[in-house]
Amino acid sequence: MGVLFPKFVLALSVSMAARGDSPQDKAPLNHSIRDPTARFALERAARAALERLERPECRQVLSDFRDASGHTIQENLDLLGDTPRSYLARITFREGLDRRRCKNPAILAATFIGAREVFICSPQFWQVYRNDPTRVETLIIHEMMHTLGLGENPPTSTEINTRVRKRYW
Repeated sequence: MGVLFPKFVLALSVSMAARGDSPQDKAPLNHSIRDPTARFALERAARAALERLERPECRQVLSDFRDASGHTIQENLDLLGDTPRSYLARITFREGLDRRRCKNPAILAATFIGAREVFICSPQFWQVYRNDPTRVETLIIHEMMHTLGLGENPPTSTEINTRVRKRYW
């Protein structure tokens, strides 16, 4: 049964290529995700999240939140001279299976405030993506904002996701 997932991903990749989804269209990601299904989910979700962030109404979410010093997440991004696309390319996505937080099946990914690494909990990340890709796209933006200085509690994880989804549509 485990052999079916890589074949599914390969078939889907071939299908995407036939539709014209070229490698240049994908979000430039720095990752070391070995699991092919989690890698597929990460690449697709990041691409969709970036497409949304290129729309001004969605990108506004970066100005909705402030870091501990009072700067908006957009201001932090601007200080780096980055766009969401160029900044996301600076983040390293790693397997997080050996991380304590990934033992919790409700956790899909984790990072530290201001860090440039996001740890993906591959099995649950893929399962959620299969059933609700928008939730994983929201998570990419959520974790990106943490790497740009957004704390948590407050705002809660739910508040962050709700605001991202509100701006998404």
